Amino acid sequence: MEEFLRSYDFMKLGQAVNHCNFQVAGMTANRMLNKAKELNDDFFVKKLTSIRQCIASRNKEQSLNILSLMINKRARLLNDMYKND
Repeated sequence: MEEFLRSYDFMKLGQAVNHCNFQVAGMTANRMLNKAKELNDDFFVKKLTSIRQCIASRNKEQSLNILSLMINKRARLLNDMYKND
């Protein structure tokens, strides 16, 4: 799980959506979704499924809103991991 949370895919997805590069954003979201499914993480699976739908319809604003929720959750999880070490 830590490897997934520390991956640069979150940043890459944000940059792709922000620059309206929806093809790269879609591929990145698919890769992240597959990894989240492997990890059985319901939160990220649901959010990545939603963001894929927004990317498919080229809805930049909604994609960025969902991404911000994911990044906040990621930050909380990483902080909790480091506190427990």
